[in-house]
Amino acid sequence: MRLHFEFDLRNETIPIDYRRTVISYFKYCTERSNKELYQELYGNGKNNNKDFALSVYFIPETRFYEDYICIKSKKMVWNLSTPDAYLGIELYNALCKQKYSWYRFSDMNEIKLVNIRSEKEKIITGKKAVFNTLSPIVIRDHDQNTGKDWFYTLEDEEAISILKRNLKSELKGKFDRDINCDIEQIQITPVKMKKVVIQNYEMKIASSLGVFTMEGEPYLLQYLYQRGLGGKRSLCFGYLELL
Repeated sequence: MRLHFEFDLRNETIPIDYRRTVISYFKYCTERSNKELYQELYGNGKNNNKDFALSVYFIPETRFYEDYICIKSKKMVWNLSTPDAYLGIELYNALCKQKYSWYRFSDMNEIKLVNIRSEKEKIITGKKAVFNTLSPIVIRDHDQNTGKDWFYTLEDEEAISILKRNLKSELKGKFDRDINCDIEQIQITPVKMKKVVIQNYEMKIASSLGVFTMEGEPYLLQYLYQRGLGGKRSLCFGYLELL
């Protein structure tokens, strides 16, 4: 399920670290619409992986500065993708209830949802697909003992093995059989990728943006297309467009 949200802004400026406020808006809408779902997704400070990916698009004539972004059109587009129809419908309903209401996006600005629609989802039938990233792919290596994180891009030699290891953990129990072998056989080939460094919650995160091919079992390619690829997807990372 893929959803498209269009927002008006009260003025032209938003903070460079806007992703944290995007998720705050989703929390705000969800808590007021479905408290049970809110607890499942965000309750008690939950920081678990969620089965959706987000991307944010700024209408042209946008300028990026060190601490803020200037959006001349005062318009912004968000996209959400999920393989979970129930989750998609509940988030759709939650945001619909806040349509046309101003929300304090930051000290700099307010936003108002003005349009929301479902978009057609493509079907993958072959074992190879070409994707464009509408939000950067984050590959995180987390050390359970020290609590430290290291971030990799697709340029790094160890990136794919870390990505596959994370997928095995994240997708455990999502299917009615063991899919570790299928995950291991995935092949990812950059076509036109670049490294980007994103500021997120006072952290600088190395990530990958661009076009790549992915080969594997069609059901798995379809699931990753719907769910997104990499870490921190619900914080506006890992959203994939099928080319």
